[in-house]
Amino acid sequence: MGRLKPRHERFCRAFIETANASVAAKVAGYTPASARNAGYRLLRHPRIAARIAEIQRETSEAHCRNVDVLLGKLETIYRRAVDDRHFAAAARAVELQAKLSGVGPLPTRPPARGRAVALPAEDLKAPALPAKTNGGAG
Repeated sequence: MGRLKPRHERFCRAFIETANASVAAKVAGYTPASARNAGYRLLRHPRIAARIAEIQRETSEAHCRNVDVLLGKLETIYRRAVDDRHFAAAARAVELQAKLSGVGPLPTRPPARGRAVALPAEDLKAPALPAKTNGGAG
């Protein structure tokens, strides 16, 4: 793919940041009066759409590398905390690792004295009651 014009490159980068074609067109230098139409038109241009996809891939790859680095640091913290018998810190490191990995929410710890803990919505549902029978009345 050939290089885009500088104005188009600015549009692509601004679109990645704002996810708004009109705003991205204004940032790229289009007049406010024509920005909406320019943004619409530019998003449909094949080379611009390809460049936006390329920037998104680069961004996601960089994010994955950053997450891997952070997970490695948390693993170091976890191991040191266990070695030093700082189990609360070790548990927190595991919790953060799970969050970064996208594992999902972990069970909450028991409440401290006098503190309430939010329960997941499924724990708040009332238990099903048995169906009432007429019991021969009537």
